[in-house]
Amino acid sequence: MSSAEPVANIEARCPPPGEDGVHFTFCRLCEAVCGLAVTVKGGKAVAIAPDKLNPHSQGHVCVKGMNFHETANDPDRVLTPLKRVGAPGEFAPVSWDEALDDIAMRLRAILDERGPEAVAFYIGNPSSFATDLAISHGGFMKALGARKGYSPGSQDSNARSVANFALFGSAMLNAFPDLKDCDLLLVLGANPLVSNGSILFAPRIRHDLDAIAARGRVIVVDPRATETARRYEHVPVRPNTDIWLLLGMLRTIFEEGLVDREAVAEHAHELDRLEAEIARVDVAQAASLCGMAEEALRDLARAFATTPRAAAYSRVGLCRGPFATLANCMVTALNVVAGKFGRHGGMIFGYTLLAGSDRNSVGGYGGGTTRIGNIPLVHKYSASAVMPDDILVEGEGQVRALFQTAGNPVLSAPGGERLELALQSLDLFVAFDFYVNESARFADYVLPSTTFLERADFPYVCFNILMRPFVHYTEAVVEPIGEARHEHDVYREIVRRAGLAWPTRTPEEREAEDRGDIETPVEKMDKALRTGFAGDRFGEREGWSIERLRGYRHGVMVDLPDPTEGWWTRLGYADHKLRLFHEIVEAEFARFWREWSPPPRLALIGRRDIRSINSWMHNVDKLVRSQEAALLVHPDDAAEFGLADGGHARIWNKHGALEVEVSVTEEVAPGTLCYPHGWGHRGGWKRANATPGRNINVLLGLGVESVEFVSGTTLMDGIEVSIAPIHDNEELAARTAAE
Repeated sequence: MSSAEPVANIEARCPPPGEDGVHFTFCRLCEAVCGLAVTVKGGKAVAIAPDKLNPHSQGHVCVKGMNFHETANDPDRVLTPLKRVGAPGEFAPVSWDEALDDIAMRLRAILDERGPEAVAFYIGNPSSFATDLAISHGGFMKALGARKGYSPGSQDSNARSVANFALFGSAMLNAFPDLKDCDLLLVLGANPLVSNGSILFAPRIRHDLDAIAARGRVIVVDPRATETARRYEHVPVRPNTDIWLLLGMLRTIFEEGLVDREAVAEHAHELDRLEAEIARVDVAQAASLCGMAEEALRDLARAFATTPRAAAYSRVGLCRGPFATLANCMVTALNVVAGKFGRHGGMIFGYTLLAGSDRNSVGGYGGGTTRIGNIPLVHKYSASAVMPDDILVEGEGQVRALFQTAGNPVLSAPGGERLELALQSLDLFVAFDFYVNESARFADYVLPSTTFLERADFPYVCFNILMRPFVHYTEAVVEPIGEARHEHDVYREIVRRAGLAWPTRTPEEREAEDRGDIETPVEKMDKALRTGFAGDRFGEREGWSIERLRGYRHGVMVDLPDPTEGWWTRLGYADHKLRLFHEIVEAEFARFWREWSPPPRLALIGRRDIRSINSWMHNVDKLVRSQEAALLVHPDDAAEFGLADGGHARIWNKHGALEVEVSVTEEVAPGTLCYPHGWGHRGGWKRANATPGRNINVLLGLGVESVEFVSGTTLMDGIEVSIAPIHDNEELAARTAAE
């Protein structure tokens, strides 16, 4: 059941962890999951190269993946349990037994006195790329009875999830462009040449985009001339005006009779209500607000609608503004109305590999609200903007214990200074991490986790976003370094020592637990693989299992059903039809007409760098020494505000202020400022602390006023700021004090 299976892929099984030689594995930094060839010497990973025999990535890997051994071997890495013995950042090593006994005792006391509502979790993005962690974290929460959690979702993807819930009936169901057959790709708020494709499993995405451009068009809508925009066609817009571009395109498509009404009627409800709402849009006004000519906007709409194989794809840049959910809903509406959804070359749901992945999923939105502000939960997680006050504000449900895994919310979430105060006030704070980062420095305990080089794994998170059907299993490349342990094992041990029970689903599972016969997360995935579409059904047919995959060290392409066939059966609605004018869409339109305002004179946006991933690889010298954490400013704005290239400026708003280096460039349009996130280090990592970047999130607000309420999304793009040059440090200090 494989397609185009390379002979060289069928070879000796994976060598045992730590054996000298070349080990083939895959990267777990992002959804690309590129193949890696890791050289091991003396039990240590000493070099990483692309795996040219990986049939999916075919020799592609970014600079971060090729330098990950520097993180694994970092002298600043936490390799033994640490207990805080003084001020924040002051730790001493302790044994695992001492740490776990104390954590379990203090946890149990909090549960007994205050109940499970006093326990909360923060889990970061890296958790999605470790199967055992991704699967077991929910069990840990359930064992403790805890229901309060936070994640980076409210900084990057909540708006998309809420749009999925409204249109598909499931927040968990993501669609993505079928790049291999697409002839026109419209990219909004995404930079796939740097991100490698987010919510999209496509490691060779530059080759895919080049192929589309060769036979058609790749059009990038962005306030900045990103790396992707510079390589293809760029449509510059003002920050947070993408919604007007989408509305103008939809109005043009309706006006000019370009709607695929037959396709829409077959698979969606409420076209007439959407059309009536769109009729309120004046295309000339929409274009003007975006900074475009009306005819250019109309031409874009016509090109999209009349190209049979076209797709509109959006990501984080469309997820962090005041009308992010409505904008994401309109991206999907554009694909549906123009007849691009569920078709080859258009927007599709991924191949289904694991058992049950073809079934419709429901929910993922609401079902509760935050204790502070009553903001709806998304994927059962609270908005990060309320996290500090959830800890600091007294009353029922006040958080007193926090377990933080693979995250750094002091830098990645809003209100870092208030969050620092909150973290110091906790009765128990435990961090699972490689480093004593800016958040973990306040922890009572920092527990050492394993890196992906020390884990056996399976790219679980990518199996719902497969554009090309591929599967890979890897053994650990090296043994756990120092005293590092897998989070799954530590979670279970905390539960056991606290006198609690790990949740089980069946009597058979409970009996196995009692015998100590614990099924690992990877073993659970093996069952799902074997009973899925490409599985061997436990020997009943030729197919795949983890045991068989052990003989395919580079991974393998597999045969799976065409994802465009019966795609509608995966929708969460009982009648298997999309909702184009769900009550969320209706309410957000009403708010949009009532509250929308043009971008401010100076609007701040963020950006990615291919050498950086959020805040946690800045301790690798090869990656940070060539990075420029500088504020991008257009020459016209630099002249008006007296800013010099290479000089320094102070930017501020009502929430905070900071000093940054200035880079004068036409990469951004007039009125747009751009700065990367994840900087401003002062934790237990020496190289990161020496970098000159600043924490841009001090300019974000906290609470209900600083989020898009419907999704809990932190308002992070298009932020209003003021700017002034700084000529010396004394002037900076004086101005800051005056402010």
